[in-house]
Amino acid sequence: MRLRLALLASVVLIGADLSAQTRVVVLPFRNMSHDIKYNAWNYQFADSLRAALLETDPAQKEFAIVPADSVELALADLNLDPNNPQYESDMWKAVRNLGAQKAVQGNFQLRGERVLINCYIYDMGSMMADGTNQAKDIYKSPTTFLEAIRPIVKRIRPGLTAP
Repeated sequence: MRLRLALLASVVLIGADLSAQTRVVVLPFRNMSHDIKYNAWNYQFADSLRAALLETDPAQKEFAIVPADSVELALADLNLDPNNPQYESDMWKAVRNLGAQKAVQGNFQLRGERVLINCYIYDMGSMMADGTNQAKDIYKSPTTFLEAIRPIVKRIRPGLTAP
């Protein structure tokens, strides 16, 4: 009987720990240049950022990243495309459907020979962007744009565990 109670207590504690995690969804980035040859970058940014964030907490003890296939299904269910102007207003419904407390969303724009990259964390309770833990005005070349991922992670990571 004591063994059962101890086992039950440990399961309850583990369940409580998991429910206390911040559930984070990483959305495809927006192509603000509107040049369709860069549309594949939408998902390259999101996939690379998701992987880099998981490297910082592989056991997902501090926060839980929503898997990419779940994000894609939620967007597909609502027929959302990051290149469609309507995406911005309807993506929040997809995030809510995924049960996330935080959403990471970014954008990029080609400016001459450089790519301007921005990334923000949104709190789904307030629907507001985190004013301190954001990565803005990161410039890379079109051949090194994914090198922006490390500085983005460094800037936004603290905001993923904050209430």
